[in-house]
Amino acid sequence: MNTIIVIGTNPPCPRCGLLENVMKRKVLELNLDAEVVHWTFTDEEARNYAKNLGLESGTAKDVAKKIDQSIDQNRLAYLMVNNQSAQNLEYKDYNNCNWSYELDEILRPFENKAKECGILMTPAIIINGELKHQGSIPRIEKINHWLDELSA
Repeated sequence: MNTIIVIGTNPPCPRCGLLENVMKRKVLELNLDAEVVHWTFTDEEARNYAKNLGLESGTAKDVAKKIDQSIDQNRLAYLMVNNQSAQNLEYKDYNNCNWSYELDEILRPFENKAKECGILMTPAIIINGELKHQGSIPRIEKINHWLDELSA
């Protein structure tokens, strides 16, 4: 059996919730022999996984602290209720979490600095032990590619 791990927050933020929804639904849609597991970034398993990469598990807030920048919380709150962008359409069947492409974009600077400042940033996706993506929602085509590899 394949193991797909989503490292996120608890309760899930819009990004972590969406990634978990996508992975669970795709596993069912593709009838894959895979289990989707959620680790909270503070769980021992997540911390150990990050440590093995020379990182610590964390969120955009943790990155922001390390690089001494603030996250515009008002803008984030606005984007969580105003997520009608055309760029959100590829996730429409999975998105019941108030995620938006713009939400990822506002956090992109923190994603780009995460590894540099030693953080494995949520949401992260690990498939059979291999870190595939961290810090944002990957495109559906990328997720499909990873899952196609499991059915090969």
